[in-house]
Amino acid sequence: MHEPGDAEPMSHSEIEALLGAFALDAVEGHEADVVSSHLPTCPRCRAEVTDHREVAAALGNVGTAAPSELWESIQASLEEPPPELRLTRVFPPPKRQRALRMSLVAAAVAAVAGVTFAVGAEIHALQHRVNGVSSAVSDHGLQQVVAAALVDPSAQRVDLRSPVSGYSAEAVVLSDGHGYLTDTKLPALSRNMTYQLWAVEPKGQRISLGTLGSRPGLSPFSIAAGSGATTLAVTAEAASGAVVSTRSALVWGPLTGQTQTLPGQSQT
Repeated sequence: MHEPGDAEPMSHSEIEALLGAFALDAVEGHEADVVSSHLPTCPRCRAEVTDHREVAAALGNVGTAAPSELWESIQASLEEPPPELRLTRVFPPPKRQRALRMSLVAAAVAAVAGVTFAVGAEIHALQHRVNGVSSAVSDHGLQQVVAAALVDPSAQRVDLRSPVSGYSAEAVVLSDGHGYLTDTKLPALSRNMTYQLWAVEPKGQRISLGTLGSRPGLSPFSIAAGSGATTLAVTAEAASGAVVSTRSALVWGPLTGQTQTLPGQSQT
């Protein structure tokens, strides 16, 4: 039990929900401290914050006046309940929900202030970011990035499969460590479970690349430079995700030119 003055602990899912606002300097106090302490230990979250900041910087250099309809759309979106996060189901208590909404408001103001747009695609892209500030790029933008990755001759294609269950998934990993889960054939999990992606090192150590939700789709991830990972694997975990997992992989596949390594478990 926490004393009245104690700060509430935050789960990985709650930290992920604040990354967009944190990248725009719209998170303060205890939450900002928790996110700052978390980033050095989580390559996926660091990559997401970096993506947020790059997009915000790009939006700040377009150069034309923002139409008034955009502000009305932003105001209307902030009066609605916070959107469901795309990768992880999060059900914060009322106090956390109010804090998250305030972070979203601050993030929207910081992203829009001083930013000007043409019309059409730029306006649609900004509205999507305000409605889902935790997303590094819009679904359409992500599809374009993945399409480019799939034809990149230097990219690694990873085929994740299980010889017993018939489950499968596909991924593409770029030379800079950014990767995308492009196709999954996995059964839907219950609401209290999530799929989680791992990079497996030669000695069997698993490094989390992020949770994928109970119905995984197109999902970005990032493998830290020099990690030495030889295998990608997917497990089923509790909804909040796992820091360390002992569950058997449901699908797995070797990175290009590496020997597949999943010691300590039967690959079934």
